[in-house]
Amino acid sequence: MDGDWKAFVGEWLGKTGQPGGFDREPLAGDASNRRYFRVKFSEGVPSTAVLMQKNAGEGFKKSEEAVSKAAEDPPGDPFILIARFLAANGIPVPELYHVRESGELVLQEDLGEHTLAGRLSQSPGETKSLTERTLSLLVALQKVPWKKGIPWLSGRTFSRELIRWEFEHFVEYGLAGAPDPALSRIRDLFDRESAFLARETSPVLVHRDYHSRNIMVREDGRLALIDFQDLLLGSPFYDLASFLFDPYRSLSMDEIRGWLDLYLARAIAGGVLPADLSREEASELLFRHGFQRNLKACGRFFYIADVKGNPSFLGSVSGTHKNLERLARTLPALTSVYEEVRPFLRNPTAKKTM
Repeated sequence: MDGDWKAFVGEWLGKTGQPGGFDREPLAGDASNRRYFRVKFSEGVPSTAVLMQKNAGEGFKKSEEAVSKAAEDPPGDPFILIARFLAANGIPVPELYHVRESGELVLQEDLGEHTLAGRLSQSPGETKSLTERTLSLLVALQKVPWKKGIPWLSGRTFSRELIRWEFEHFVEYGLAGAPDPALSRIRDLFDRESAFLARETSPVLVHRDYHSRNIMVREDGRLALIDFQDLLLGSPFYDLASFLFDPYRSLSMDEIRGWLDLYLARAIAGGVLPADLSREEASELLFRHGFQRNLKACGRFFYIADVKGNPSFLGSVSGTHKNLERLARTLPALTSVYEEVRPFLRNPTAKKTM
């Protein structure tokens, strides 16, 4: 593969007429089946680019696809198709310089080193401005009409089956030592939650991992989305919950309520949400999606450690546990669910017995 990537980058240099040599260095990737490298060019502009290299597919995604009941397969690699679609609709994503249409190799714009999480940590004085812009970007994404551009997305929905599958993923990896009677009660409650969360009648584009590590802050301060290849259709409150109840950083409940109010004003003005949606109803939707989202993240972190041999996300498990506890305290509908799972929440230092 070493010679293959060099030939691939060389093809792009030949097309653009950019002189000079190049080399690459590995970047810390996410938990997906992709590897990332920063390509450095000895001459010309841009001076760097990011090379994405796809590995073999993983069982996790195949299982999700099995329950999503897609009406039709995308006519190509989802990352490339979605990147082009979002860019054409004014959503800031990395520019694609050169691609293998299969998605095996993609050379894209280098957005720099600063994630939103890092920028918020380093520059707390920018929190208000950055959060407002992040919520505006979310509303802009949710307003994008998708039926003409990517009609195949109609089969990629947050269906009841998919939500229920995510709950089961948490049961498998995020719990330990639960006896059969407790598991039966937990699964019954998850059935209830799945039915509630799948009631969305006007679905919007859902990034699916809209959190502070998947939003980049360019050198000039502009935001850009990454890791959007799992885009599907679902509730407007899923991505909002992912951002506000982010296990990688902590917001107070008062801050979350304040940001919810700002989001509601912008989403209603933009036609994403109905004007008669009450704050109480919106809060319940946000909190219940936040609870499900953090259960999913908790199970996912352990899956990455147990199955993929990457323990780097285990430090964020405590963030999911904290979110689950305070959501259960805030919304009575979640109290019974939390009380059933709480005794069996897996400790990040404990190994899963299979």
